[in-house]
Formats: sequence, structure tokens, C-alpha cells
Amino acid sequence: MFKSIPWSKVTLKQNLSLAWPMTCNAILMQSVAIIDLLLIASLGELPIAAFGIAAAIVTFILGIQFAISNGTQLVLSRAAGAGDKEKIATEMVSAWLINLSFSCLSVVALFFSAEFIVSLITDNPEVIKQATQYILISLVLLVLASASVVMVSYFNANKKTRIPLYGFMIEIPLNVVFSVILINGYLGAPALGLAGAALGSVMAIALRFSYLAIRFYMENKQGLVGSLNLPKRQDIKNHLNEVVPVVANFIVLLTGLLIFQILFAQLSVPAYAAITLILPWIKIGSMFANTWAQASTILVSQYVGKKEFASIPDFVYQSLWVTRLIAVFIALGFFALSLSFSFLYPNLSEETLMALSIIAPIYIILPLVRTNNMFCGNMIRAMGDSYLIVRINIITQWLIALPLCALLIYWDAPLYVVFGVILFDEILKCYPFRKTLQKRLDSYLN
Repeated sequence: MFKSIPWSKVTLKQNLSLAWPMTCNAILMQSVAIIDLLLIASLGELPIAAFGIAAAIVTFILGIQFAISNGTQLVLSRAAGAGDKEKIATEMVSAWLINLSFSCLSVVALFFSAEFIVSLITDNPEVIKQATQYILISLVLLVLASASVVMVSYFNANKKTRIPLYGFMIEIPLNVVFSVILINGYLGAPALGLAGAALGSVMAIALRFSYLAIRFYMENKQGLVGSLNLPKRQDIKNHLNEVVPVVANFIVLLTGLLIFQILFAQLSVPAYAAITLILPWIKIGSMFANTWAQASTILVSQYVGKKEFASIPDFVYQSLWVTRLIAVFIALGFFALSLSFSFLYPNLSEETLMALSIIAPIYIILPLVRTNNMFCGNMIRAMGDSYLIVRINIITQWLIALPLCALLIYWDAPLYVVFGVILFDEILKCYPFRKTLQKRLDSYLN
């Protein structure tokens, strides 16, 4: 996949115009939890602990909603590429039925078992009470978010990625304002503490949902969407077949990451602290490459919908080169980060700073491999081989990397070797991802 290709400035600009609003969306999504955490920090350790537990549970459900919407986005992109308005309408209704069904089941389950789930994590009565209250209020948020992500998928699939961005630009400031008022009891409102943060988030996302609903209604009135009738059972089944492997892949990767973190927790305190500090930065770095890959996925899916298969290889090669450039910049950013930890975290112990320096080469090299895999995986998924991605991740992560990490920790291997398993996992994926993508691209040229 290293070859000379004809560069198209038009295609590059088109992909960039899709990618930058999606990047901003991803940043704003990540900022929601950070904002709530900053707002409740003054309430003390118990509300912070309660928020940490409750937010983890709510975020897991939101993550599955987002994974479902990624599958929806692929289907809608193909329909948009084909210019089939009735197909778009059918897939939209199918997406709402699937996403809302999952969310409603989750809401019912959490309504009856939230306190029990929280009590499995902590035995502090006050933390259990506050975390349960936060989750129960957030049940409304889960339903609104479920309906919203389907509309976001529609706008992304139709290359209107700025509309979801505007929605977040409405939600985030209002979330801050509502939460500050309700947490502290300003302007005559009751001081609800942690519950106020949850209620503020619900009010803000309700307004974002309203904005997206109005914009989608306008699309429908303009005749850009067909009749929103109840789809046939086969239509829903076909849509579900697109969604399931994406959700399965999300669960496999997320659960694998959680097990990695549990294994890393068996290391010394400075070593675990170092890994805990660097993992969020790795996630943020991956986000930039992932949004470019997602934008590329939309265009590839539209090519598939138009049956312009011959246009796909050159586009993929060009987009892959941009992905590699992004990877280099992320790696350089991580190198700069490795030199600034003593300034960013001046209160860290010498042992933790030493641990950060030991694992620095690994997390600096990591984006050079991970972004390539991320891009290839998204392209393979866009071309209809979603289940293959799940199989590769299960084999490399669950059957090789996780057992290897556990053995290395049991054998008291050096920190750089233990943490290096994450990089090793990505290296294992490189060949099957690249081979599969190349095989599909070659089939379009024949």
C-alpha cells in the first residue's frame, strides 16, 4: 500500500470539510464529563467518587449508542450516495427503532438495578445514594441521546457535519450554566449538588435534541428524506446486521481496555499512576486520527452506494497518506508531552516521573501503528467486512495480548515490557488489516 497515487485537492478538501467538525464534536463530547467533574469538584470527595461511578455506567450505555450509530452511519452513507430518499427514510426509522429499543431496555434495567450495581462497586452509603440519584436522573438523558445520535448519523452521512457541531455548541454552554445554577442553588433554584449536574446535563441535551429535530424536520419538509413509515421486518433485520458487528467490536475493545487497566493496577503505585496519567492522552491523540478515518468512511460508503467502485482505491490511498501524516504529528505531540510532564504535574513523585520516562518510547511510537490500523479497520468496515474486524481484535487482544500481559506481570517483567504489550497488540493487527484492505481494493480494480 505504499505507491504513487494521483492526488485530488477537491477530494482532500471534501474529506477535510467533513473531518474538522467531527473532530470538534469528539472534543466537545469528551469535554462534557470533564466540565461536570470540574463543577462538582468543590462539593468534596464523596460527590466526586459518586460521579466517577455513575458517569462510568452512563458513559458505557452512551458508548454503545454511539457504536450503533456508527453502523447506522455506514448504511445511511450508502443510501445518500445512491440518492435513494426512500432508503434513507427506511434506514432512519429502523435506526431509531433499534437504538431506542436498546436504550429503553437499558433505562428499565437501570431504573430497577442502579442501586444494586453501584453497591457492587462501593459500600459507602452516601456514595451509593448520590451515584444512584445521578443515574436515575440521567435515564432521561439516555433516551434523548439515543434519538439524537441517529439524527447525527443522518447529517454526517449527508456531509452536513457542521449541524451536529452546532448542536454541541448549543449544549455545552447551556450545560455549564444549568449545572452551576442547580448544583449551587443560584437564582432561587434548589441546591441539588451532584443531582444538579445530572439535571443540568438533561436540560442541555434536551435543547440539543430539539435543535437536531428541527433541522431534520426541515430536511424532511424540503423533500430530502422519503416517507418515514414503519419499515418491514427484513429492513430492520438488515440494518441490525450492519450494527451488530460494530457494537461487538466496541464491546470487545472497551472490555479489553478495562482488563488491561485492571492488570496494570497490579503494578507498583508509581508505575500504575504513570500509565493512568498517559492513557487519557493516548485516547485524545487517537481521536484526531479516528475522526479523519470516520470522514473517509462516509465518502467510501457513498462511493459504494453510487457503485463507483473504481474511484475507491485512489481515494483510500490518498486518505491513508494523510492518516500517516496525522500519525507523525500525534507522535511528535506525544514526544513534546513526554518532556513536559514535570511542568504539567509538578507534584508527581520522582518514581512516577521516572516511570513516565520509561514508557515514553512506547506511547510515542504507538500512534504510528494504531492510526494505520484504525484507518484500515474503518475502511474495511465501510466495504462490508465488519465481522472480520471483530475476529481480528478478539484474536490479537483477547487470545494473545491480554494473557501475555498477565504473564509478564506475574513474572515481574520490566515496566516497559508490560506496557509495551499495548503496542505489540497493534503490531499484530497490522498485517491482517492491511492484507484485507488491499485485497478488497484490488477487487475494485479488476
